[in-house]
Amino acid sequence: MAHAITLDFAMETPPRPVGQPFPSPTRTPRFLLRGQGAVQSQVDGAWFPWTSNVTSELHDLISALSLRLGPIARVAFDWNMISSEQRRIDEGDGLEVRGPYPGQPSDLMLFEDIFGCRLALKMIPPTTDPDHAYRIMRNLVDPACTDAYRVD
Repeated sequence: MAHAITLDFAMETPPRPVGQPFPSPTRTPRFLLRGQGAVQSQVDGAWFPWTSNVTSELHDLISALSLRLGPIARVAFDWNMISSEQRRIDEGDGLEVRGPYPGQPSDLMLFEDIFGCRLALKMIPPTTDPDHAYRIMRNLVDPACTDAYRVD
């Protein structure tokens, strides 16, 4: 009879935030990320939200990003540039929503996991023509793409 060996990693890993992972997305987030083996850059990808109320789409985006980054602890963004009528983030979400860091561009969202690793997404305004937004996103994640994808 074979004996199964079990390991308890609970003592070695930090507790997961209570609210994550969030339920399945209600609307598929539109974003592109650089490949994990890509050359380092200040921007890891781009997000093209459906509306200007970005907090209403934040859970869906975090659900998708947590597959790459792990549980997300903090989001830093210039929230005042978007809307003063944003839906608030609940404390039970296990997420700190803060303003931008000093020098952080107003269109850049920084996501930090529970270990301090960061992922930076450039936010494309939701009013942008979808074809143009896609070209911008492609150029951001793959600067070496052909001129057909370049944004002037």
